[in-house]
Amino acid sequence: MSTVFMRRTVRRARQASYDAQSGMRSRSSGLPSSHRPGALSDPLAAVIALLRPRTIFSKVITGRGRWSVRYAAHDEPGFCVVFEGSCFLEAEGIGIIELREGDFVLLPATPGFTLASDLAVKPTPVVATDVPELRHGAKSGRPEMRMLGGYFRLDDGNAQLLVKFLPSIVHIRRGERGASRLRRLVELISEEAAEHRAGRDLVLERLVEVLLVEALRFRPAASGRREQGLLAGLADPALARALRRVHEDVAHRWTVADLARIAGMSRAVFAERFTRTIGLPPMQYLLEWRIALAKDALRRERPPLAELAEKIGYQSVSAFSTAFTRHAGCSPSAFARAT
Repeated sequence: MSTVFMRRTVRRARQASYDAQSGMRSRSSGLPSSHRPGALSDPLAAVIALLRPRTIFSKVITGRGRWSVRYAAHDEPGFCVVFEGSCFLEAEGIGIIELREGDFVLLPATPGFTLASDLAVKPTPVVATDVPELRHGAKSGRPEMRMLGGYFRLDDGNAQLLVKFLPSIVHIRRGERGASRLRRLVELISEEAAEHRAGRDLVLERLVEVLLVEALRFRPAASGRREQGLLAGLADPALARALRRVHEDVAHRWTVADLARIAGMSRAVFAERFTRTIGLPPMQYLLEWRIALAKDALRRERPPLAELAEKIGYQSVSAFSTAFTRHAGCSPSAFARAT
């Protein structure tokens, strides 16, 4: 990891500490300072900030000979980087991918998957253990494959945003732009997670945020998969303009016609293109984002409902409560009490 990158990471961690200590200054807004209208117009950065990634679990995985193992599905985002050799990844809903040395993979929601040197071998279920290295196949001899695999946790209230807004898999090959930076980040995260130095949790939180942003802004030169989601929308310049305006001013009384004008399209063309590219109609996307902001505020700040409703674009508490209850399955007050 370069000295410049380390310095930037430390500066970000220190600034986060200062922000946390002075957080009371933003409470009168009813939303965290990074989510007040106009505060964070980059949609990807806004989503990552709201997810609040934390707590890394990782271990070295090695293999030799013919082997195949099966991992159960879990809700936490999973990642791996291959340090040496190769193997196959077969994940539910994704298919078979050959992982080679230097490859990086991020699974925003980790499905059940098989990891194998030979897919013809019947997979053996993996049992969770506390050992720092997990060995598959032959137990003796130098490993033919070595990788670091792990996962992290997100804010419980909005964890589904990662699944709903982002692609099912991010696979970056060695040599593609960003691969070497991601590998260095994973190595630094692994080192930091293994030690218990002062500020460990804060540094890990910031490193994971950087890891997610680096991985998620990657766009492959060519891909056989047609992904929907926020990243696909941001890759479309016209849709990106509309998305940034929504995130810049979530309280505005947006209509499809407004957003279509920003994108430079007719209302019908914009609505079809937005839905096809992102996977949600424009007004549904706006609703999802407003409710995500409301959940975050209710969990952390608990502002008056009238104030919160106004900040995220509702004209009345009644309209806000109805939308929130329909989406979350409980009223805003009940959600706040439960969390």
